[in-house]
Amino acid sequence: MAYTYSDRQLREWSELPKSTYLWDLNKHLETQIEYWRKRATSAERRMTEHECEEQ
Repeated sequence: MAYTYSDRQLREWSELPKSTYLWDLNKHLETQIEYWRKRATSAERRMTEHECEEQ
């Protein structure tokens, strides 16, 4: 997502462009959430495996 619009800007838009933008923003944010969730899960797994090897 290249640019984020303010609430004030969005209030001036008609429904279709506003809906389209918010839909795209939502998809982008869902993708980012999934990416960071996978990164956190992977890091946690690696840390747990490392702790098990030391014991």
